Amino acid sequence: MIQVIDVHDLDVLSASSIVRQAIDTIGQKILVIIHGYGSTTNQYKKLTQIRSIGKSRVKKGQIEVSISGPDLNDPFQRAHFSIEELGKLSSYITNSGVTIIKKKSHHIQK
Repeated sequence: MIQVIDVHDLDVLSASSIVRQAIDTIGQKILVIIHGYGSTTNQYKKLTQIRSIGKSRVKKGQIEVSISGPDLNDPFQRAHFSIEELGKLSSYITNSGVTIIKKKSHHIQK
C-alpha cells in the first residue's frame, strides 16, 4: 500500500513534523512525500530537511530506504521494492520533488 503525503504548501517545521509522525506510523506502507523540488529557499530547506530525516531513520534501522523519485532508475534501489510496488511508484520516477520511504520488509529481491 502506498500513502501519499503532500507537504508542498507547508512550512519546513510543519512538514518535518508530519513526515516524522508518518514514519513512526508507517506500518507496511510505502510513504511518498511530495515536497517540491527546491526552486525557492523554503522549498529547498524543506527538501533537504525531509531527506535528512529519511537518511537518519535509515541509519537508525527504522526504515529500509529513503530515496528521491529518480533514484528508482537505479537497479540497486529498485531491488528494495516488489514488482507490484514499482508499478505503483512508476509515476514518481522522474519527480525530484518526491521522497519515497519504505520500512524494512522480508521480500527484498536479490
